[in-house]
Amino acid sequence: MNLKEIKEILLTIDKTNLTYVNLKEKDFALEVSKSQNTKDEILLTDSITNKSDFVETINSIAVSDDIHLIKTPIMGTYYESPSPESSSFVRVGDKVNKGDTLCIIEAMKLMNEIHSDVDGEIVEVLLKNEDLVEYNQPLFKIKTI
Repeated sequence: MNLKEIKEILLTIDKTNLTYVNLKEKDFALEVSKSQNTKDEILLTDSITNKSDFVETINSIAVSDDIHLIKTPIMGTYYESPSPESSSFVRVGDKVNKGDTLCIIEAMKLMNEIHSDVDGEIVEVLLKNEDLVEYNQPLFKIKTI
C-alpha cells in the first residue's frame, strides 16, 4: 500500500464517527484510534520491511495569553500556497486580519481554505508544505493585536 492510498483511507476514516479501525492485508496493517481530546494517535505497522510500529502523536503546544493558535478543522494535506508556482499565503512576520486566507487543506480532492479568526501577526508556521495534518492540529501561532 502506498502513501497516497494510506492518506485517502485516513481521510475517509476521519469523516466517519468511527473511533477505532483495524485494517490488515497480507503485508500491511493499519490501526487508527480517534479520541475526543487533542492527543489523537495513528499507529502504522509495516510488517514486511521493518516489523516496527510508527506512532504519531499530536503534542500540545504551549502558548501565552497574546498568542492564538489556528487549528485545522479537518484532516488532510497542508498547502502553503494556492499553486506550486505561487508564493505562500502567509509567512512569519506577516500581519493578518480576521478572514484572511492562511493556507489550504486538501481533503478528498477538495481544497479547503483556512482563514484567520483573529487580527494579528504570524509568529510561527508549524508545518511544511504538503505535510499531512490531523483534525484539530495547530497550524499557525498568531500574536493577537
